[in-house]
Amino acid sequence: MGLVQGRASRADEGRPLPMSALLAATLRSPRELAGMLVAVLVAVVLVSPLPAVLQPVAGVALAAVPGTILLNRVRRRLEAERDQDPQP
Repeated sequence: MGLVQGRASRADEGRPLPMSALLAATLRSPRELAGMLVAVLVAVVLVSPLPAVLQPVAGVALAAVPGTILLNRVRRRLEAERDQDPQP
């Protein structure tokens, strides 16, 4: 049911995590950092045969999908840690 309602269903869960917290947690985790670097390198290799005009757009699109998946994984982990250890 929460999937249909979107962010409104999560209003009682507290404030959303800031992007700086997500990026800091990503940089501290070797697994997520390696995943981000691999995503960028794969995107660079895949777009290299394309014309120069299309390379930036295709590269960003190819790197954004796995990057978003990794950041969502970090966000879920940080929210679970925050829910387990609420601060006063």
